[in-house]
Amino acid sequence: MPESFLHEKILIDGLREGNSKIYDYLFHYYYSGLVIFSYRLVEDMDTAEDIVQDFFFRLWFNREELVIRQSLKSYFFSAVKNRSLDFLKRKKIGIRIEKELSYVRAGTGNEEQNFLVQAELEEQIKIAIEKLPEKCKKVFLMNRFEGMKPAEIAKYENISVRTVEGHIGKAIRILRTELEAYLPSILLLILTKGL
Repeated sequence: MPESFLHEKILIDGLREGNSKIYDYLFHYYYSGLVIFSYRLVEDMDTAEDIVQDFFFRLWFNREELVIRQSLKSYFFSAVKNRSLDFLKRKKIGIRIEKELSYVRAGTGNEEQNFLVQAELEEQIKIAIEKLPEKCKKVFLMNRFEGMKPAEIAKYENISVRTVEGHIGKAIRILRTELEAYLPSILLLILTKGL
């Protein structure tokens, strides 16, 4: 068995068992390279650092269920690539929402009215989200605004994936009802389905 394979197996097993020294070693060994890699995709250093730090946080948090069928390097870079692309997807959606808001502002006449319309829309979105049941709201925000997948939320909250999906579905139904009178249909679709 090649020495490099044995070395990686020791690192993976140690990480899975909660060896903090191995975790620190992997963090310091790969961190800079992963940040540079992510930066080339997202084109913002602070965002790249956040993505990599979040990856390492979740790596440690989910260590007991860690399954790596490739090299550590490939696994790390693949995971950071996916997270970076997810960020770009959410950023694109944010631009679409802002574009929709600009259409609304453009039809209101003057700058003061534009500001009031935007403020009203943003306030209604916040109010609608705050009206969600506490657990439902927490799960919805983790999924739609923090980018966590249902399986990740289920583990983090110690609930089933089906329960997570139920909370998300309930949140979407409530938000559609609460915001229907305030938001253009396309923007409503983006908020509740496109994130």
